Amino acid sequence: MQYRQTMLQRTKRSLLCLVLASTCAACAPQVVGPTTTSGYFFTLEVPISIVFLGVPSAAPRGFPTAAEVVLRVRNGQGQSVDGVPVVFELEPSWAQSAVLSPLQTVTRDGVARAIFSQPQTTGVVHITARVDNTTARTRITVQTYEDMRKNN
Repeated sequence: MQYRQTMLQRTKRSLLCLVLASTCAACAPQVVGPTTTSGYFFTLEVPISIVFLGVPSAAPRGFPTAAEVVLRVRNGQGQSVDGVPVVFELEPSWAQSAVLSPLQTVTRDGVARAIFSQPQTTGVVHITARVDNTTARTRITVQTYEDMRKNN
């Protein structure tokens, strides 16, 4: 009986890993642009799209509580562009329930980054990034650590 439970737990974990890995391929960043003012092209991505709320300090590694939002800017020749102003924004319903920082930055080596952290509720949050007057949108799912444990 113990062997069967252990194998079932391993199977569930393996399936979860496969689902998470396959969602990364489906979420390949789309190229947005050219922007209206400068003619730049950019991508917006979230390498880790699920974060967990209420992760105890004794929990095993692999339950991120924050996520990085990455925007990459290129010019028409495909070269990275430095110094491009970027504005990140949480959807209004999440503005009081999580932190996105910084909200404004500039690209360095063609990259601008923001960190989504400190979620206080579960659900799907949409994050918008703007370069010139052109926007792109991505999402992060927040779920509780306890719900994750129950489902495994």
